[in-house]
Amino acid sequence: MKKNINKNTNIITIDGPAGSGKSTIAKMLARELGMVYIDTGAMYRALTLLALENGIDLNDEDSILEKARKVNFKFDNKVSDLNKYTKVFLNDRDITLEIRSKEVGNAVSIVSKLSKIRRYLVNFQRNLAYKHASVLEGRDTGSVVCPDAVCKIFLTASIDERVNRREKQLQTHNQQLQLTKEQIKGEIQNRDKIDSSREDSPLIIPEGAVVIDTTFMSIQEVFDKIKSIYLKKLNSK
Repeated sequence: MKKNINKNTNIITIDGPAGSGKSTIAKMLARELGMVYIDTGAMYRALTLLALENGIDLNDEDSILEKARKVNFKFDNKVSDLNKYTKVFLNDRDITLEIRSKEVGNAVSIVSKLSKIRRYLVNFQRNLAYKHASVLEGRDTGSVVCPDAVCKIFLTASIDERVNRREKQLQTHNQQLQLTKEQIKGEIQNRDKIDSSREDSPLIIPEGAVVIDTTFMSIQEVFDKIKSIYLKKLNSK
């Protein structure tokens, strides 16, 4: 039987809750393996910023989508610096740091649970992923966006470790804004609850995914393990 050459499945998906190490590992894999990096979370943040800046009710998915279809978003899928966020542009305006603001962070869970928003972005993400060998990171990349990916990973870590990582990330980007560990922990737990309980594309362990607890693992150890899993799966195809 002739293979379907229109759909590329040379894809690594990395899902998991906030602070599990998805972004760093996904960037490392993409850079080291020469693959395209797709930050799905940045896309939800971009639409959230669009809604906030235009005074759109965060639950009004039709109005958000109507506005989104009239603007041009550009996402830089090349990884030059593991410590920097994905560059995002709105009509040639760099909104990379704006989508990481506390205001957007507090609102993105509302926008990201809207079914029409999720379907719109899932289609966008699939179109990107199936064009090139890709590494996707998010919360539904292996379960919904690319369930036929050659390698599906689900990262997790203890809540205390995830809080420490989030605190370090905020400090690196000068975004801590005097948040205490308890406040960071509360935000993470709230996001976990929303992500796991939403009706559309909840955070779950994708079928066939390899679960890796990164609590006591170094970044290099996690990277080496996933790379080994990926190469074995790729060679067995």
